[in-house]
Amino acid sequence: MPIGLVFLILTFVWGSTPLAIQWSVAGSGYAFAVTARMAIGALGFLLLLPWLKKRPAPPREVAAVAAIAGISMFTSMYCVYWGVRFLPSGWVSVLFGLGPLLTGIIAALWLGEPFPAEKITGSLLGLGGLPLFFLPTAQGGENLPVGMAAILLAVLLYAAGNVAIKRRNRNVAPRWVAAGALWVAFPLFLIALLLSGEPWPTSIAPRAGLAILYLGVVANLIGFLLFYHLLSRVSAANATLVTLSAPVVALWLGLAFNQEEPHAGVLAGTLLVLGGLGLFQWGGHVSLFRGGK
Repeated sequence: MPIGLVFLILTFVWGSTPLAIQWSVAGSGYAFAVTARMAIGALGFLLLLPWLKKRPAPPREVAAVAAIAGISMFTSMYCVYWGVRFLPSGWVSVLFGLGPLLTGIIAALWLGEPFPAEKITGSLLGLGGLPLFFLPTAQGGENLPVGMAAILLAVLLYAAGNVAIKRRNRNVAPRWVAAGALWVAFPLFLIALLLSGEPWPTSIAPRAGLAILYLGVVANLIGFLLFYHLLSRVSAANATLVTLSAPVVALWLGLAFNQEEPHAGVLAGTLLVLGGLGLFQWGGHVSLFRGGK
C-alpha cells in the first residue's frame, strides 16, 4: 500500500477515534464500551494468530513486553473513557498530541536520551497551550477540569508505558506488542467492569453499537497494523506526522457530527500544542539548515 495512502487512512482513524469513543460511551456506559471494544480487538488478533507466528519471539520476552503494554493500555484507556464524558471529542485528540512530547521528557529522565533546547522550547510551548482551553465556553460545564485532568493522566500513563516498552523490548516484533497488549488489557477491563457495579446495558443504541464495532475493528486492528507498517517504511519522525494531522480531523468531525463549537481559546490552544509538538519533533532539523552541519 502506498505510504501516502497509509498516512491518510491513519489520520482519519486516529482523528475519528475520540468521537467514536464519545458516541459509544453515551449509548452504553463507559466501562462496558471500552471492555466491548477490547474484546473485539483481542478476538481479532486471535484470528490473526497464524500471521503473527510468521515472526515468533522468545516467549518470556513477549510475555514481559505484553504485560507492560497491556497494563499501560488498560490504565490510560480507562482514564480516556472515564474523562471523555466531560469533554468535547476534539479536545481528546489535541491533548493526546502531547504524547510524543511527554514520552520524550520521560525518556530523557529515565533513559538518559538527549533533550536539546528545541525540545525544551517545544515542550514549554505545547504545555503553555493547555490553559487556553479553560477560557469561557458553553461546553463542558463544571466537570470540564476533571475530564481534562483524566485525559492528561491518560497521556502521561501512555507515555510512561511507551518508554517502559522501549527500555524492556529487544526482540519482540511490533505486531506481537500490539496483540499482546490487547490480550493482557482485555481481562483487566473485564474485571474492572465486573467490579464497577455499572449495570450492563439491556440494549445498545445503534450509533453506540456501530461506534464500538468501529473502535474494535478499525481503531484496534487496522489502526495498529497500519501504523506499524508505516514505522517499518519511514522514519519515526515522519510517522509521527499523524499526531499533528489527527487533531485537526478530530476537531472538524466534532464540529460536523457532534455540534461542537470550539471557542477562540480552544483554537489558540490547539495551535500552541501542535506548534510545540512540531518544534519538539523537527526543531533540530530546522537548526541544521541554519548551522550548516
